[in-house]
Amino acid sequence: MITDPIPFLANIALVAHADGKLSASELGQLESFRTEMKVKKGDFNKALTLVGSNEYKLTPVGTFSDQVTNLEMMLRVAYADDDLDDTEARLIGDFCLMIGVTQEQVDRLEKEVIASLKQTGKVCTFCGSPAVSNARFCPGCGTTLDKNDTSVQVDFDIPRSGIAIEFADSTAASFSKALEVAKSSHGYQKCQKLKKTWHLATYPSGKLVDALPLAEALGAVRNKRAFQDGEEKLWDEIFGFAWCAAQRKTAYRPIEYCFGKDENRINPWGCKQARMDWTEWADWFSYGAWEKGGLLGPKVVWRFNREKIRHELATHLFRYRFCPHLVPKLAEAVLKNLPETVNPEKDGNWSFNRLYEEVPGSIKVVEREASGAYIFTDEFWSDGVRPKGLRLLADLLTKSMADAGCCGVSPQTLLK
Repeated sequence: MITDPIPFLANIALVAHADGKLSASELGQLESFRTEMKVKKGDFNKALTLVGSNEYKLTPVGTFSDQVTNLEMMLRVAYADDDLDDTEARLIGDFCLMIGVTQEQVDRLEKEVIASLKQTGKVCTFCGSPAVSNARFCPGCGTTLDKNDTSVQVDFDIPRSGIAIEFADSTAASFSKALEVAKSSHGYQKCQKLKKTWHLATYPSGKLVDALPLAEALGAVRNKRAFQDGEEKLWDEIFGFAWCAAQRKTAYRPIEYCFGKDENRINPWGCKQARMDWTEWADWFSYGAWEKGGLLGPKVVWRFNREKIRHELATHLFRYRFCPHLVPKLAEAVLKNLPETVNPEKDGNWSFNRLYEEVPGSIKVVEREASGAYIFTDEFWSDGVRPKGLRLLADLLTKSMADAGCCGVSPQTLLK
């Protein structure tokens, strides 16, 4: 009785998967071993999951007798399809060194396995029952054995250039659409991994816009992976923008969607995901510092910290940096045309940001208003400025859009 059946079966499955395909005979042997060892299907699936992670390595399990039995089963699954692949042979050789089996012992065991396979013949992939080599039906469950002669691909050859997307069968509503899009791509493939059918679509151009329809359709599909130039990337690192692009596509005016007008808010950057809108309560208007200015008296002016604003933009837009609708040169033009300094006491387009307690970097502001014979004093702290209305934004966008040569919409249309 094997005390730890999961790595025991994983060793066998690793050899079976070594050549990149899983023949019907190998599938039958695996099922036969599971039945023979009375292993629960849950543990069997865990063993397959270990192998599917592509990180599992051969692990000796149990006593020396158990390890020899494990070796015998590896040989059986390797010779099940009448072929010992170089990769399979290398894995078996490594395992022999691990457990200290001599070449003479391996040769003898190998002959016994081959003789046993010839005598047994076929193994049903459905129930694991053995059958004679010329049998057409399984003696255990009646399954047609002739269908078991095909091999199943168990992994993909990911191209070294371009974009590749692989995904598994899913019950998600958008799966059928995703499969349709994938089949129309260049070099569509499918394979069997961990008892699931996986699909691969490749885009040799390397342009994310070509892969965008598939990425959008895969939004609700859990099992998916993305590759760029042969290297696996985090899905959100490449297609983090896909869901937003899909929303944009259904908007009444897509370009206005990017500026946030569909949500009754406006940003000057051309991307709502910047989360830095042109509103009185926006934090980015406090990215800067007060400094003394003016020739008469200790007046103060607000100086924007462009580098901090640029850093916050880059941080917020990182997930969306590959979006084909993002216009980085517009954001840079807005930063260039943003006033370097602002004096809320002189410029009617700006006011102080009001705080009712002192915070680091804030200044105390005293405002006086006269009403008839009375003078009212208002004291508060300020850590930045706030824009008044949208006139300044209209001027800023007009200059910035001209500098950037975009964006297919006028500031007047956006702001009306």
